[in-house]
Amino acid sequence: MDSIKPLAPSRRVSKSKHRKQWKNKERREKMERLKTDMVEIGEGQKRIREGQREIRQKFEEIESECRSLKEETMNIAKQSDYNQVRINLMLSILKAREDNNFAHADHLTGLLREEMEKQEQGKAGLVG
Repeated sequence: MDSIKPLAPSRRVSKSKHRKQWKNKERREKMERLKTDMVEIGEGQKRIREGQREIRQKFEEIESECRSLKEETMNIAKQSDYNQVRINLMLSILKAREDNNFAHADHLTGLLREEMEKQEQGKAGLVG
């Protein structure tokens, strides 16, 4: 009986083959999960890049608006200064007339005209 060989492979070989198949299945499943994860990560990175692009665009719009507001503020400040000079000249003219100093009032009126002409020329330069 020692010389009789079993027809089926030994159980030990069968277990070893089964383990290899199981490990290969496990590896395939793990690779599939990794591929799925990589696709999800890629999509997430794409969304992040898109979000960064949108934020960059909004930031540039804000910077442009800020420059525009600064320019407008400077123009308002210049206009305010000009108005203050005009008001001061007008008050000085009234004071000179009140004091019957018509020569000084005439001189101040000339200065006021010059200031107004400068302002009009400045406006023409800004518009044109």
